[in-house]
Amino acid sequence: MMRIGPYQLDMPVILAPMAGITDLPFRNAVRRFGVGMAVAEMVSAHPQLQDSRKHQQRRISSREPLPRAIQIVGNDPQEMASAAARNEALGAGLIDINMGCPAKKVFRKAAGSALLADEKQVQDIIEAVVAAVSVPVSLKIRTGITPAQNNAVTIAHIAEGSG
Repeated sequence: MMRIGPYQLDMPVILAPMAGITDLPFRNAVRRFGVGMAVAEMVSAHPQLQDSRKHQQRRISSREPLPRAIQIVGNDPQEMASAAARNEALGAGLIDINMGCPAKKVFRKAAGSALLADEKQVQDIIEAVVAAVSVPVSLKIRTGITPAQNNAVTIAHIAEGSG
């Protein structure tokens, strides 16, 4: 068993968000096979993208079992906090911050794994998101921005110290 905030997962396996794959039908299917939690695809924290059709299809749904988790991506602490609060209001029981995606379209926007290069920005984002929601917050990270710049332990300490 595994506990995340108020949730006790009978199966300590979490389906990670995967672009183009972890839509609602897929999440529900893997939950039926016993996965403890399935995280919805990452959604942008950028306010101008919130009402796009693609974004709406990635959101969590009241038609999926608890706990409902979603991953947000961005680089602005206030936008990330707003996105977290918006998703909590939509029923998210866990907010996962993407600090691990190496895709060029994400990295070029100083989001995803690019954030690992700026530990102060990481701290600002985590603190803003944690302050904006009452649900657990987690991070997806890599070992570092490059194999030579391994700061995962530092990032983990920042996250722990930020709540």
